[in-house]
Amino acid sequence: MVIIGNKSGQLANRLLVFAHFVGNARQYGYQLANPSFYDYASYFEQLRGDFFCRYPARRSLLSGCRALQGVYFRTLATLATLKKKLGLKGDALALLELPSGDETDYLIDSPEFSRVREAARHLVVKGWAFRDEGNLARHAEEVRRFFTPAAAHAANVSRLMETARQGCDLLVGVHIRQGDYRTWQDGKYFYETRQYAEIMRSCLALADGRRIKFLVCSNAPQDETLFQGLPYLMGNDHPLEDLYSFARCDLLIGPPSTYTMWASFYGSVPLFVVKSPGEPVLAEGFKVCTG
Repeated sequence: MVIIGNKSGQLANRLLVFAHFVGNARQYGYQLANPSFYDYASYFEQLRGDFFCRYPARRSLLSGCRALQGVYFRTLATLATLKKKLGLKGDALALLELPSGDETDYLIDSPEFSRVREAARHLVVKGWAFRDEGNLARHAEEVRRFFTPAAAHAANVSRLMETARQGCDLLVGVHIRQGDYRTWQDGKYFYETRQYAEIMRSCLALADGRRIKFLVCSNAPQDETLFQGLPYLMGNDHPLEDLYSFARCDLLIGPPSTYTMWASFYGSVPLFVVKSPGEPVLAEGFKVCTG
């Protein structure tokens, strides 16, 4: 069994790492557990009933107790780390930890990882850069099925989308990432709301005679007077529901972020990544993320 033993950022970051391992586990037929995902497990139909957050999905007698899940996750990760530091022998538990701060991809579809995985009954992996793009693409539909939102959240998304689609031929999701982006990478990708509004206005030319509407979601409060004259509506202000609403748009726009990357992958929605707020938004710049 492979056990994901650390938290790589927020929801979308953790989904991305989890998804790469799901694709790999599907291909090679091993069991996967991600107890570090307990913060978000209740959002997903396949995970909310499993204390251990496993793939393939299973139900467990213990579920829904986040405090206890947190204790279990931290204890397991600590034991694996101590075993490695102390040089203890045995194949019951092993640790593969990537260097902190190194974002070089570690390919889990490799003979090296297979040897490490097969040498231990329980392998705890810690790091952000574990990747298997080939098997993520190969098993994309299975990955999407596994990360289906829980029924209540799916219903909220559907209600929002019903409203969003009224009087609309082209729905463009706009991700206003502020909050943590004010300081992340020294604010390189932090854009003011007025700049996002200008980006939205520049997108009107993409409509090509169609009725366009913008779905705006953000991790910070917005001054909606800045969107005056634009056809828009705000998202549900819920991390999971906004994410999966984006996945049901026709196009997506936002700064570099795994949040819109996941929505693009999950819904096969073309995404335009805004690397500078002054750059033109061109039709050929939209690409579907594959993971």
